[in-house]
Amino acid sequence: MLFRVVGLVGVIAIGGCSGETPAQIDANPAGPRCSMQIYDLCVEEHDCTSNLCQNFAAEGFQICTQGCDASNPCPADKSGAPGTCEGGVICKPSAPNMCHL
Repeated sequence: MLFRVVGLVGVIAIGGCSGETPAQIDANPAGPRCSMQIYDLCVEEHDCTSNLCQNFAAEGFQICTQGCDASNPCPADKSGAPGTCEGGVICKPSAPNMCHL
């Protein structure tokens, strides 16, 4: 019986080192939780410190965002590039921050 338990542990340890790519952090519940910041994922406005949760359906994400215009540009997204000021009114990143709700 002891041999089987040791053998099972060995299989688990080997399986964990198989070199497979881990799941994206956005889909990984063990990854960081969203902290209500700009470009974090959201479900409703109360999920955001800005109180603005916007669905960008064409891009496939819904995020916390903020208003923008020529005088108030969008902050940088996770790529380091500034977000796009969609329609001159709302900031859209190239992708949401890597977090989960």
